[in-house]
Amino acid sequence: MKKIIFLILISLCFHASGHAASQKELFDKGVRLFKQDLYQQAIDEFSKLIELAPDNADAYKNRGVSYMKQEKFDLAIKDFEKAKELFPELKGLYSNLGVAWYYKKEYEKAIENYDIEIEMAPENYVAYFNRSLCLAELGKNKQALDDLKQTLKLKPDFYWAICYKADLLAQVKEYARAIETYEEAIRQDPDNTYATDKLARLKKKIKKNPEQKKDKPENIKAPGPGYALQAGAFLNKTNANNMKTKLANNGFDSRILILKDSRNRTWYLVRSGNYADHGKAQKAVLSLKTKLGFKPVIRPFGTW
Repeated sequence: MKKIIFLILISLCFHASGHAASQKELFDKGVRLFKQDLYQQAIDEFSKLIELAPDNADAYKNRGVSYMKQEKFDLAIKDFEKAKELFPELKGLYSNLGVAWYYKKEYEKAIENYDIEIEMAPENYVAYFNRSLCLAELGKNKQALDDLKQTLKLKPDFYWAICYKADLLAQVKEYARAIETYEEAIRQDPDNTYATDKLARLKKKIKKNPEQKKDKPENIKAPGPGYALQAGAFLNKTNANNMKTKLANNGFDSRILILKDSRNRTWYLVRSGNYADHGKAQKAVLSLKTKLGFKPVIRPFGTW
């Protein structure tokens, strides 16, 4: 669900006023190819436009969006950053950067860009929604729910925001509120099966385990061994092994956690350390960043 939702914010800029006729033709052709899901051909057209007009921020932004569709996130970020250099106020640019960093599992960087987007456009309900997803990935469920509250204040009928709010409430065991929220989602869009299916599963879970009916406060944490540093998440096992070796060669313990996502893809998560609390993990982040030049993500030990 998250990936589908995140793509809501990836949008092309369809205006091309002020360009010469040939540049406008390239721009329009790139947009047309993109809408036909011909992403490489769209990239080719936007690249031709960039050759003719290297100061065209829209061309970089739209080529970046096309790269996103190909899951070439580093190339997308490079184009978005160039667009930012040319036109820092370009509409939707920081949201698109947030999307790219989200897919790279750099949730803090994604949040930084959503912060800017929201400051520039406080009416952008999708930016609040997407930021809530990033916050939830970092285990900040209360803040995520606050962002969902603002999302729904701006757009009360946003089906996916209602669903995700229900998901988070169920996750923190506020089952009664979760049920009410799924029911609200069903009222908003009775033909969409997501909320219907999740509600049925939640009720089945409660029926099977009656003691779970009582909601529990969010600040109750399950006991666990602590935190680890995630140096990277890869679909390619070789890339994961290379990162694992790099850590080991620089004096950091390293291991690979293998997990499957909702699309049944196998991820190889390269982890280091086991820290009793978040503060100690944060100190280790600084050490690893100093030695290797990149900032790992702090994750609960043994989980996504």
